Amino acid sequence: MFRKSNPAEYLVAESPSMRAVVDAVERFAESDAPVLVCGEHGTGRELVARVLHLKSPRRGGRFVAVRPTFDGAELGGGGDDDTEQRARRALRAAQGGTLLVKDVCDVPAPGQRTLRKAIGRDGRDGGGREPVRKNERADSSGEVYDVRVVGSADLDLERAVDARILARDLYEQMRERRIDVPPLRERGGDIPTLVERWVRHYADEVGRGKLTVSTRAHERLVKYPWPGNVAELKNLARRLVVNTRGARIEAGDLDLVLPTVAERVPLEDLSFEEMVKSKLAGFMSRMDGYPVHDLYERVLERVERPLFDLVLEKTGGNQLKAAEILGLNRNTLRRKLEALGVDKGAGRSRAGGGKKKDREDRALDD
Repeated sequence: MFRKSNPAEYLVAESPSMRAVVDAVERFAESDAPVLVCGEHGTGRELVARVLHLKSPRRGGRFVAVRPTFDGAELGGGGDDDTEQRARRALRAAQGGTLLVKDVCDVPAPGQRTLRKAIGRDGRDGGGREPVRKNERADSSGEVYDVRVVGSADLDLERAVDARILARDLYEQMRERRIDVPPLRERGGDIPTLVERWVRHYADEVGRGKLTVSTRAHERLVKYPWPGNVAELKNLARRLVVNTRGARIEAGDLDLVLPTVAERVPLEDLSFEEMVKSKLAGFMSRMDGYPVHDLYERVLERVERPLFDLVLEKTGGNQLKAAEILGLNRNTLRRKLEALGVDKGAGRSRAGGGKKKDREDRALDD
């Protein structure tokens, strides 16, 4: 996407919240210390990490982005390697540059251990020894890494640490340099410029020539709640380029691409059905590439779990009273609580038991 253009061109910062992001990038760029880039999915966390790399002394090295499993076609290696081996291969691939580990909370424990040792503390490796050269780190195998590590994460890092999903040591190594990327709904001043740039980008790709956006269309886009953040805006810009006939995108053209709930209204003014539909609309617009085969069951689980949590909290964990409120048989409620991993006594989801399912459900949260 960015091979022919500068990623910094797409880091629009006309809103105060994004200017704070740019300021943080400038402050952290010269350091080799690890950085956390936090925010909702689709807010542009990888873009921020790329700009951080380009502004750093490591700009001449590679920028390597990997998933939590450290898989990636560009890394080579066999699919049977364990997580620790894949983590080391990713660190080697980013030698002299920057390694972005996406969704660092989802990295398996062996991979987290490798990252902790590679990052080290105060410019030293995990054993307290001086690195061979400046900016280099060594893991327990003695392998030396000249890499800056950046991790992306959502906003529930502390909960992940408390649930022992994210190692506290790794979190402590990275937390001092944290960049919080705001959701698009909180940066309305950036939306017109972002729309213009992505429309131009996709128009150039397909040879459409100059395609402008009307003032009324901009006004409607600013009012839209953007549940899918910048990722949804990019998808919408592409669809506008494909579907718009004239040389200017008008407000009427948005009817073909915007979900039904297209106004940012107070939460209390939305019906439950409208809130659910708005959330699902953002998901449906960007589900391409995700292995989703049981959406109906996943959605039901996502509605049932918080409902059971709240009802059990209200009844003080009394399942009989909860069953009466819900209109369910007590045995039916018990089976559902077990299947959903809900703490029967306190009405809270069990973090440990639901870890694998949370990863499988990431498509609904992205």
